[in-house]
Parts: sequence; C-alpha cells; structure tokens
Amino acid sequence: MKKKEKLLTFFLMAFFLVVLSGCFSESGSKRFVEKELPEKQIETSEEVFYYGYQSLLKEEQQVYRQIVAGLEEQEPEIKITPILEDRLVPIFNMVMIDHPEYFWLEGEFQYTTIENSAENTKKVIQMMPVYTIEKEKIAEVKQQIEQQAKEWIDQIDTSADTYEKIKSVYELLIQEVEYDESSSYNQTIQSVFLEKRTVCMGYAKATQYLLNKMGIFCTLVTGTILDDFNSSHAWNLVRIEDNYYYVDTTWGSPGYNEKGDKKGVISYSYLCCSDKILGKTHKANGDITIPPCFDESYHYYRRNGCWYEFYDRDQISEVLKRDIETNCEKTELCFQEKEGYEQAVQDIVEGNRIQEVIQTITTFTPGQKVSWQISYGGKDNLLVILWN
Repeated sequence: MKKKEKLLTFFLMAFFLVVLSGCFSESGSKRFVEKELPEKQIETSEEVFYYGYQSLLKEEQQVYRQIVAGLEEQEPEIKITPILEDRLVPIFNMVMIDHPEYFWLEGEFQYTTIENSAENTKKVIQMMPVYTIEKEKIAEVKQQIEQQAKEWIDQIDTSADTYEKIKSVYELLIQEVEYDESSSYNQTIQSVFLEKRTVCMGYAKATQYLLNKMGIFCTLVTGTILDDFNSSHAWNLVRIEDNYYYVDTTWGSPGYNEKGDKKGVISYSYLCCSDKILGKTHKANGDITIPPCFDESYHYYRRNGCWYEFYDRDQISEVLKRDIETNCEKTELCFQEKEGYEQAVQDIVEGNRIQEVIQTITTFTPGQKVSWQISYGGKDNLLVILWN
C-alpha cells in the first residue's frame, strides 16, 4: 500500500526580542545626583561568546555593561550614561541576543531621562525593564534550569568533535521538547528546560545556551520566514573551526509539521547549513553582522551520503533497493539543485519507481508486503521515504 503525504511545512509564529513599550519625557521632574554607574565586567574570549557586545561601538558597550549589571540584579530602574535614544533598542537587543540565560524577561522596557542636579545640560537615561518573574522566584527557577541543562549535557559524549556536539544538542532538544505555540514563557529558555514545550525563540535560545556551556560558539539570529506571512522567526549561527553555519532547531522538529503515521522523525536540512540553503526560506533582520556561511562540508545529508548533485535513476534505484532489503527505517534523498529534486518527485512520488524496484527484489518471502510514506514539498530539495 502506498501512502503519500506532502508535508508543506516551514511556517512558524514567533515574535522578536525587544519592544519599546513607551518613551516618557519627564525633563525637569526628576534630578539625578551624579555618581559612577555600576557596570558588569564583560569578558570576550574563545570560551565566552558575546557576539552582540563585540558588534557595538565602545560607548555603546559601556551602556551594554550597565544594562547587564542592572538586569542581573533584577533592578527595577537601571541608570545608563547618555546615548542617542534611537540606539537604546539596538543595544538592548544585543544584550538579549548574548544572554539566553536571562529567562526573567522577554525584552520589553520603558525609559525616561533624568537631569543631573549639578549640571542641567547633562542627563542620564533611566531604563525600566519589564520582568516576567518575581525576583524572589528567579534563584529557584535558575537552579532548576541549570540542573536540567546539566542532565542533558551529561548525555553528550565529551570526546566528540564540535559538529557531533552540535548535532547532539540539535537532536536532544527536538526529542525532548515539543513545539507548542500555547506554551508559557515560550520566548525564554524556561519553557524549554522546565515545561519541555516552546516555539522557535525558545528552541534557538536553548540551543545557544547549551552550546555556549559546552564551549562552542553559538549566537542568536532573528528575522523572518520568506512565505506568504513573513512570520517572525529565530535560529542560530554556529562556528566549526574557521567556518560559520546556520542551525535551525525548530525546523528539525516534527512538532511544527503536519504529523503522519511516523512520529518523531527529525529533519536535518537546517543542521549546519549554508547561506545557499537557508537563504531560500530565511531572512535575517540585520541586527548583527553575519559572516558568510558558504561551506557545506558539515551539512548533515552531505556527510551521511544522502546528497546528490543530480537525479540518476539507476543510482537512486540501487539506494531504494538497498534500504528495502536491509529494513531501513527511512531513505533520505537530498538534491543539490531543484531540477534533480523535481525529477525525483516525478519518478518516485508521482511515478511507480518504488513499485518497480520492489519487483526486482528476490529475497522477499511469499506474501511479504512493503508500505511507505513519503515526505516532500519543502524548499530544501529533500525527499524522505519512511518505510513501514
């Protein structure tokens, strides 16, 4: 029996980090006695990854450090040195991009200006973040998150190379966490580590959080999906040796997709992929400068021998025959170009290629049956056959 299921996936709903909730000009109503503003010491090294911080100008980095110092203490009012008001949101965005561990806020804030009592021409900005969790509960929740993160990291082979560790985090989050738009706190890692239900922002922040803990460069990228809705979305940028790659954990999860008879099947199209692949469906919003991602040597399907430059009917027939005879769970066919993919769809999905291959198999016992389900239709040129 042949079952065809066209999984037209790749639309997600999520919202970006920072909303400027309000701007209240109160010149003359408040005065500030000048003193040194607290700053958080920011380290940047191979072990600490603050990609957003390093993208800022020197004076903006000072404001970043002041914001971080206040957020870590959950201060209701954070005083920062004067800065152009149109730079407040970008700087705050860099803080949110760099710190997925700040689960106690989603990125909203208000601000006002305060005059210096000794010099009326000099002002400071007072920022009022919107916290989503009471200060008294943060320590308890933080401990729970760190405990769950440790349990998951302990499952990953410490001797594995960088790619295998990234792949392990990708698989672990997809297997352990369900895509659910109704999940609570789904713009933070709290939804991932405590509720095991989240959306794209939660997946992306959790991927960053775990990989950074393992000493692997990973930063957050936000933007839109190039579909009819231009939905907001979040994914990651990782580095292996000297090259950069994209990782979209959300799009690997079957939870955002229409589910067929086979559940829990991970898609690897967006694990360590290049600009060429991701650019067909994703567009970054430009908050951070993204280095070129041109290398494809770590793309999952290329590394696993499922990558085809063109459609060769005889070659693919041998692949299908081998997988049927060895009782493989699935056959993955990823084509470099759209033309080869379309030929595969025409021959395998719309044609009778699988039936013809089955007829050539002589090892079947009388009455033995083969059934399958085909997943296709995305812009990743991927066709997956799930064998029952």
